[in-house]
Amino acid sequence: MKICVLLGGASPERTVSLASGTAVGKALTGAGHEVMYMDPATALADMDGFRKGLETYSMEGGDFKAMAGLRDHYFLEQVQAISEWGTDIVFNALHGGNGENGVIAAVLEMAGLPFTGSAYAASAAAMDKQRTKILAEAQGVPCAEAEIYDIAVNKPQNIDYPLVVKPNDAGSSVGLTVFMEEADLSEACRAALTFSPLVMIERYIPGREFNIPVICGEAYPVLEVDAGGVYDFNAKYLGHKTQYLVPAPISSDITRYLKEQAVKVWKALGLKNYARIDFRMTPEEDIYLLEANTLPGMTASSLVPKSAKAIGISFPELLEIIIRDALGA
Repeated sequence: MKICVLLGGASPERTVSLASGTAVGKALTGAGHEVMYMDPATALADMDGFRKGLETYSMEGGDFKAMAGLRDHYFLEQVQAISEWGTDIVFNALHGGNGENGVIAAVLEMAGLPFTGSAYAASAAAMDKQRTKILAEAQGVPCAEAEIYDIAVNKPQNIDYPLVVKPNDAGSSVGLTVFMEEADLSEACRAALTFSPLVMIERYIPGREFNIPVICGEAYPVLEVDAGGVYDFNAKYLGHKTQYLVPAPISSDITRYLKEQAVKVWKALGLKNYARIDFRMTPEEDIYLLEANTLPGMTASSLVPKSAKAIGISFPELLEIIIRDALGA
């Protein structure tokens, strides 16, 4: 097949997307597919240079504010080039921004181009942490208490410490700050507001973190993430002190419950193809939804491939499953 891999994009998660996209592209090429890379934040005239740079790309943290200031306005002209190339499917390896909030999905839908990942409405709902909570709670999925603001505030109204300050619609833990005791939240709120028009102040859930990939509506093996502290960008993608346990060392009852809750969230948001649903569990074994990721990472250290591997599905095989599902095959 001829597969266009979207990667990069205008988002503070650009570096993660570049790593995911190159990993996906290399695996698909190795499986015999013809791959074309496309970055919505790079002009077509400069795309050859961009693609050349991918050959030696190595992910680093990067300047999140600068990446958030990029624009995806080149994508409208790129759609025509993607179509003229004879693309069989677009593999959306973008993270955050218009790549994950449904805007680019909507453009692909209007252009009649098949693509991986969820459609516009589901993507927009999942990207919005507040809306995700509302939809999940309506299905009986517990969520931590949270407050939403469009300005920086120095304290919450009703959220007790410890708490988390984070952008309402950004991922990869960009702009996230954890406060274990009372403090002035103004600076953390301003930092979060550089990545989103809204900031969420949420009760911090102590305990263990679990991630559940959902592929074609089926929950895959549960992973436990042990970051040795705050699970921030460095812990997630640069391997700093982070351990991943799969299958997670938990009872069969908790495993079953987590999988059931993950599928509930999948259905509540109207997701399709593949996603990753994240939870926290307190020492008392109370479980709360963290968030839903409609375009989870596909880097060497990403969790969805690790989960698939635990049941004997290789990375190229996982990509084939995702692509066949997206094509309705």
